[in-house]
Amino acid sequence: MFSKLAALFILLITGSNYAQKIKVACVGNSVTFGYNIENRETLSYPAQLQTLLGNQYKVGNFGHSGATMLKNGHKPYWNQKAFKNSIAFQPNIVIIHLGLNDQGNNNWPEHKEAFIDDYLELISVYKNLPTKPDVFICRMTPTFSGHHWFEEGMRENFKDVQNKIETIAELAQVELIDLHEPLYRFPEYFPDQLHPTKEGALVIANKVYSAITKNFGGLKVSKLYGENMVFQRHEPIRVSGIANPNDKITVNLNGSKRVSSPGNDGKWQVVFPAMEAGGPYKFEINSKMSKDIDLDSVYIGEVWLASGQSNMDFKVKEMQGVETVLRDSINPNVFVFSMDPKILGSQQFSDEALTLCTSNNYFKYSGWTSNKIIAIKEFSAIAYAFASNLQKALKVPVGILCNAVGGSPTQAWISREQMEQTHETISLLNDTWFNPMVDDWVFKRKAENFGNRELSVRHPYDPTFLFDSGILPILNYNFKGVIWYQGESNTENSELHSRLFKMLVKDWRVHFKKSQLPFYFSQLSSINRPYWGRFRDSQRKLLDLEYTGMAVTLDVGHPTDVHPKRKWIVGERLAKVALAKTYHKNLNFSGPLFDYTNVVNNKLEIHFTYSNGLSTRGGGPVKDIQIAGSDKIFVEAKTQIVNDLLYVWSEDISQPRYVKYGYTSFTEGNLTNITGLPASTFSNE
Repeated sequence: MFSKLAALFILLITGSNYAQKIKVACVGNSVTFGYNIENRETLSYPAQLQTLLGNQYKVGNFGHSGATMLKNGHKPYWNQKAFKNSIAFQPNIVIIHLGLNDQGNNNWPEHKEAFIDDYLELISVYKNLPTKPDVFICRMTPTFSGHHWFEEGMRENFKDVQNKIETIAELAQVELIDLHEPLYRFPEYFPDQLHPTKEGALVIANKVYSAITKNFGGLKVSKLYGENMVFQRHEPIRVSGIANPNDKITVNLNGSKRVSSPGNDGKWQVVFPAMEAGGPYKFEINSKMSKDIDLDSVYIGEVWLASGQSNMDFKVKEMQGVETVLRDSINPNVFVFSMDPKILGSQQFSDEALTLCTSNNYFKYSGWTSNKIIAIKEFSAIAYAFASNLQKALKVPVGILCNAVGGSPTQAWISREQMEQTHETISLLNDTWFNPMVDDWVFKRKAENFGNRELSVRHPYDPTFLFDSGILPILNYNFKGVIWYQGESNTENSELHSRLFKMLVKDWRVHFKKSQLPFYFSQLSSINRPYWGRFRDSQRKLLDLEYTGMAVTLDVGHPTDVHPKRKWIVGERLAKVALAKTYHKNLNFSGPLFDYTNVVNNKLEIHFTYSNGLSTRGGGPVKDIQIAGSDKIFVEAKTQIVNDLLYVWSEDISQPRYVKYGYTSFTEGNLTNITGLPASTFSNE
């Protein structure tokens, strides 16, 4: 492939007056044609590709709306005038994007077995033209879940078609262009769920341009790479990026060297063996064709991700005891990195601000730092407390990245791949205004930001937006685990939140390629708002998920402030969970957790895990505890602690069955154990 293209380039570069233009035939369906794009003659993807390639090329648009690859499909491309014209064009390069219309139930179930053979035959037809063109085939642009056939088989059919296209590329030994990414992260470019706008067409044009010219913009690496970065110890160290395919990349780290050649898609990666903690080390990425990347100080240690909403984003400068922390607890071996939203708040977003509501432009990246007071003040208080306590215990460099976004609901952090798997979450995806599954506060904030304008952008709180903008860009960075503080924007429906939370944890483990990724979360604290007691109990039940842990914070809440200021305690508790469960340190990390109840005469006997030294803060009876009979009418209960068991009863209930503790939204629950850590809200309802 490269030799033929190279010959054409040489002919053009020599300046021959008789040099022929390189002909590019864009073969496809309505996406290639430019359906629904105003001024498609100048703004369809082939037209925009022509602009990118310049006058040395002649690009032909041979798209036909509704065309199928299948010969037995409802509108075979083979039978269309566009196909005949593409042959007559005698192209030097052919770009094939077909399959979207084959996925329909009127085509795929009956004829899918012929798809590979039909596609291979089409490739062969073009390859055997007198011009012997280079043929590229494309992974299809997305079909989004708002399409009326999506849940009627199209979702599964689409995946099947994509898989077959990848097989075809291998069988035919042709280059594959991925048009699914990054367009899958821009649903706003697909107003009818299938056809891209001019902006989406430009994305396609850029992808095809890079495939043809092998120009990917030179050496590019993650925005997380920089001075004072931390690599995860004791695990293979993967360094990756983008470069032009004819480049040679050499990476030097801690005295070791690895070399990589970018693939046809521009991607490259080198892998170093697992290393012990240490640093600072020099880190160099050398390119044969681009400017090198030379870093003087990188470290190897422990790396964690801190995420969620405003209580995780809550700054060091705002927490209780900040003066003491800044005086005594700045840790030069803790390296912090912030991803902060460029636009957030209750104001109506300006037109300029709305341009930031895209998955590739929403966050600003701070870079890594360890001892700059200004940066520490602006960093997450909980994340810094967590990392500092971790570092003191482990005695290694600790890197912590925070990308929390105030007010964000759980569904904003889940990928589209995962959200499109259930009818419930598909409903969330495609009805983001006043959906009864969305907390009132969330859509009211969206209304404040967007006003009455009809907009084609997504809101930061919309499902998948923060995954696309805040998680996808960091997936190639290796994190040991995640700490999470979120839920305030999902309290109105705790059952839905539980399903979404489980979905999120599974989703991140799949995308980070770590099936046992530790995920430690903070239970919501106390405040006088509806549902918070019930919600805290639902969070407790999420501990059934493997490799999770929870820091109870009901004792450090505030009756009216949703942002209580005793954040160092929360970070410290999360660190204890991580030290015990991930690093296997022998320490107490949990208050009492409800296990089960027995009925003993007219009392309930309540058993806990982590019950050693079961007691109450300050002595006295257990507060905020109630029992009920089978009628579930709860009354205040009397209590007694004997041998780390809690006995609960009421003279008004002769046959007790149910118990609730800490269910008041702002609770004064005082149950604890030998650690002094609080018991979680619980119920056996």
